[in-house]
Amino acid sequence: MPSESLAHHVVIVGAGFGGVEAARALADAPVRITLLDRRNYHLFQPLLYQVAGTALAPSDIAWPIRSLVRGAKNATTLLGEVVSIDARHKRLLTSYGAT
Repeated sequence: MPSESLAHHVVIVGAGFGGVEAARALADAPVRITLLDRRNYHLFQPLLYQVAGTALAPSDIAWPIRSLVRGAKNATTLLGEVVSIDARHKRLLTSYGAT
């Protein structure tokens, strides 16, 4: 599905549980998806205490964001933070640039 033919661009800010699930849910939709997060990994925080207690390795609770949405051919992941939102023009200014 070529990205030029997709009419809508969905920007998902944050790759937490909601962001990752939203990207997965839109994987087959006729939209272009950009998943933006300040880190390149998704962290399952409820088990963080077990990493601190050496019961789990850090790799057991943190996964690369790209691997979580790799099945979505219409998704792009970006590393950055939202600096401002221009709701009137439907644009975000990020540390990466304008989206």
